[in-house]
Amino acid sequence: MPKRYSLMKVEDDDTEGKTVTDTDADFHKKQIFHKVQIKNQSTSESALLLSTLDDGSASGPLLTLERFSDSPAKSDILGKIQFKGKNTDGDMIRYASINTKIRDAGATDDSALEFTVRVGGSHKSMLIVQNDGVIVHVDKPLMLQASGYKKTRLFGTNATARRDIYFPDQAGTVMVNESGKIMATDLPTSDPSNAGQLWNDSGTVKISAG
Repeated sequence: MPKRYSLMKVEDDDTEGKTVTDTDADFHKKQIFHKVQIKNQSTSESALLLSTLDDGSASGPLLTLERFSDSPAKSDILGKIQFKGKNTDGDMIRYASINTKIRDAGATDDSALEFTVRVGGSHKSMLIVQNDGVIVHVDKPLMLQASGYKKTRLFGTNATARRDIYFPDQAGTVMVNESGKIMATDLPTSDPSNAGQLWNDSGTVKISAG
């Protein structure tokens, strides 16, 4: 018998076309939907709302994307949330997406969460949060925006090699002043005898030979 689904019940159509309501009170937990489509014309109401009635501190409601595979492997994409809309030509395209990849399906079970946007008609991964760090693709700058839409560009787009910046585990401030000059406060005023360390020799910045 074909099944007809509604928000409140599952119904069986008999051979004469009469509707018979499913008597299984727990069908929501037992029924498997192979494809569900929800249409809503409202832009102010949720097309899908998940609610949990609980006064505890545990997380809820839960939305789970579950991938079953007999051969899980590195780079498998476990799920993708896609944001689609039409362009001016009337084509339905994917403008952005969020997905999760396996980085190691073995003992460490490492993963990555990837944010992709559309750049010049192509999909571009811009931010990846993964087990060994956060990757921001530097062919586009990383910018911090304050109130008044003032932007601070942290990385340029012309990196040609690896760049490492290390900050020691000690107090101090490194800043750029309003004139674009790099400022370093609290420099030692005598040779620290630490090879490569900067120090202030009566107003002249020097590098200690150790």
